[in-house]
Amino acid sequence: MTTLVEVARHAGVSKSTVSNVIQGRVTVAETTRRKVELAIRETGYRPNAIARSLRARTSHSIGMIVPDLNNPFHAALSVAVERAAKQHGYATLIAHTDCAPDIETEVSRALFERRVDAVVIAGLSTGSAMPTSLLDNGIPVVLASFGGLSDGRLGFVDLDDAAAMEAVVEHLFGLGHRSFAFVSQSYAEQSGERRRQGFEQALARRALSAVSREEATAIMAHNDLLALGLIDEIERGGRTVPFDVSVTGHDDIPLAAHSRIRLTTVRSDAQFMGQRAVELALRAVQAGGHVAHREIHTNPLVIRHSTGAAPR
Repeated sequence: MTTLVEVARHAGVSKSTVSNVIQGRVTVAETTRRKVELAIRETGYRPNAIARSLRARTSHSIGMIVPDLNNPFHAALSVAVERAAKQHGYATLIAHTDCAPDIETEVSRALFERRVDAVVIAGLSTGSAMPTSLLDNGIPVVLASFGGLSDGRLGFVDLDDAAAMEAVVEHLFGLGHRSFAFVSQSYAEQSGERRRQGFEQALARRALSAVSREEATAIMAHNDLLALGLIDEIERGGRTVPFDVSVTGHDDIPLAAHSRIRLTTVRSDAQFMGQRAVELALRAVQAGGHVAHREIHTNPLVIRHSTGAAPR
């Protein structure tokens, strides 16, 4: 690897002059600048990004934490964050945690050691210490697509899960359903519990309680992937959707609109949330503080063919 000293020797100038050219300082004469730039090209010199970040106290990188990269919604959100960060000259480090507290602890430590400038989080285990750990180390944090935490230093691009569950239950109640079940993923995720709570509150307002999956005529899934798995399970068992059981999802991933599926679901705009999260994070980085901002977005219910009238 070519060093700064070798470039300086090749150009016949001092090491500090080469450094001034690389950093774009105007104190270098034009003829000297051209000489140094030629030497850089001829030697193949590449500045050491890690060394630069240590000197500048910034890595120009953002951490992106997702609970499940197999979920198309989280994948789309990660891509949106990566693209938005790239537009501002930042790299993105993506970590997949499975909502496991031990992995979250390791990821938090690794991001701090790599001196990321900010972190966007798309999902956390219930009661996770990760946001507090990052914030206490001076790293701005934005929660994208969920909220529920009380630390005033956090940034939120939040979803109104209670309103979404109310809309889903109202839709199914209007179709005559009175037996409802909620299905969540196998791990304890913060947003999963919020959606379940919103679901139960919507039922309570109608003097109803949740029943088992086997008893239900309407099943709400925490996300679209779970909903698709449920439809497959139900129909393999000899029943049909929506004639015997209605199923809804959450997120509106591209597959949900497939002509063979046509899933009724709550739409979440991954592109918008990713871009907005990066905007808030970088604004905090530039100000040298925390995000300390919250915004809540209500997402529409998209009614398709996986819901229908309750069976008699």
